Amino acid sequence: MTISSTSVLLDYCSFYITGVDGVRVPVDHDGDGVTANDDCINVTASPWNEGETAITLGASAELGPKDELPRFDGLLNTPLHRLVLFDANLPKILSIDVPGERTRVRIWTNRPLCPDQVIIAVG
Repeated sequence: MTISSTSVLLDYCSFYITGVDGVRVPVDHDGDGVTANDDCINVTASPWNEGETAITLGASAELGPKDELPRFDGLLNTPLHRLVLFDANLPKILSIDVPGERTRVRIWTNRPLCPDQVIIAVG
């Protein structure tokens, strides 16, 4: 696995991570910043009028702050052996191949809500 990164303007201040087709995006009713179901993770992001959100995606062994706990640490169904990051207007922001049908995903953000830096470690 390689590390990928990009910066994007997100119209709806969130993006989604999934490993399945036809996903139901979970809604963050509690304002936690990251919410998930078995098939999708909803991550809050910087509003488009405040600038781009920097997103980094890679393997856990290569990525992630070792000295702080992630905002999210959970398993996601990945029967297609691929994770895709997308939003309402962008069908693919980043993607990564994964070996299993369930994949551990950890997410760090630079602030609890509307972060402009997000790190996603898989595996």
